[in-house]
Amino acid sequence: MKEAARSIVTRTSCLKKGSNALIICGRHNSAFAEDLMQECYAEHASPHMWVFDENLLKSANIPEDLEIKLPEHTRSLLQNSEVVIWLTQYENPKTAPDELGKAICAFWDQVYGTVKGKPLLLVSLLSAKSVETMGIGHEEYLMGFAEAVNVDYDRIRRTGLEIAAIVEKGELIHVIDPNGTDLTFSIKNRRVGIEVGTLEDCFSTGRECEVEIPAGEVYVAPVENSAYGTLVANELRDFDVERLVMKFEEGRVVSYEAEKGEASFHELLEKASGDKDRIAELGIGINYGMKPIGLRIYDEKALGTAHVAIGDNVHLGGTSNASIHIDFVLYEPTIRADNRVVMEHGQVVENSSTRNASD
Repeated sequence: MKEAARSIVTRTSCLKKGSNALIICGRHNSAFAEDLMQECYAEHASPHMWVFDENLLKSANIPEDLEIKLPEHTRSLLQNSEVVIWLTQYENPKTAPDELGKAICAFWDQVYGTVKGKPLLLVSLLSAKSVETMGIGHEEYLMGFAEAVNVDYDRIRRTGLEIAAIVEKGELIHVIDPNGTDLTFSIKNRRVGIEVGTLEDCFSTGRECEVEIPAGEVYVAPVENSAYGTLVANELRDFDVERLVMKFEEGRVVSYEAEKGEASFHELLEKASGDKDRIAELGIGINYGMKPIGLRIYDEKALGTAHVAIGDNVHLGGTSNASIHIDFVLYEPTIRADNRVVMEHGQVVENSSTRNASD
C-alpha cells in the first residue's frame, strides 16, 4: 500500500514542488492517508489531512431538519487547495447517508460543489466491514487496489486511445455478452472520453479534472432516447441483487426482473429522482492491472470488461439529470461500433480499426 500511495502522489496527482494538497479521508482509511501525506512531504509538497469520523455523528442525534452550512474557514481551505485527494470518507457508503441524515449529506454535497472543477482524485478505498459484507476478503481487496494503482499509466493511455479511435468513428453501438445482454444505442455527436488515471490532462488541457482511483476507462454518454434491447447484470453485490434483466425502449428501462433482490432494485429506483431509469453511459475498462473481484466500482475499470449505466450523465457530456448513476458490469462482452469490432469476448481486437464485423 505504501507503493500505491507513492504512485498516487508522484504519478496520478501530478503534484509539483511547493504545491499544496488536501487529503480527505475516513477513520477507516486514515493510515493510508498518512502514507499519502508522507509521500507529499517527500515530494516537497504541503499536505493537509481532514479525517471524517461518522461514528461521532451517529451518537450526536442530529435533527433531520437541521440546516448545515459549510463554514467559511472550511470553504477557504477547500478553495485554496491546489489538488484534492478524496478517499472514501464513509465506513459504509451504502448505509451512511440514511444513518447520518440529510443534513450531513447536504454538507458533503457542499464540499463537493466547492472543489468541483479543481484537480480532484476520488480514491475508492472502502473499509473491511464494507467489502466483507459483499463476500470479498479485505486482503484480496487491498491487493487488488494496490495492483490497479501501481501500473504503467502510459500503457493504459495507449490502450484507451486505440479503443477510443474506433468508438468515435461509429454512431450505432451494439453490445452483447454471454449472459444475454443484447443492446443497441446511438452515440452520434457525443464526445468519447478517456480516463487514464492521472491529472496530466487536467493540468495541460483542463479536461479530466475529476479522476477515479483506481482508474482506467473509455467512456461515452449515449443519446438518451436511443437505447433498445436487453441489459443483463449478473450481480450487484452492494444491493444483494442477482441476475437483473432490464428491457430498454427509447432509452428507458421499461421493465425488469431479477432472480434475487428485485425488491431491493425496485426500492433503489423508487427513492431516486430525475432521469433515474434512462441510459447514461457506455464504459470500457482499460486497466490491465485490475483483476475483477466482484466489486462493481473496481471491476468496471478492468481491461476486458465493459459497463452500461443508467441515471445521471451530465458529467459525461449527456443531458440526463438524476440523483443516481448505477453501473452494470459486463464480463467478456463483444462491442461493435457500426461495422467495426471494438472488443470481442472481452478481448480488445488487434488492428480492429481495419477490421469490420463481417470479417
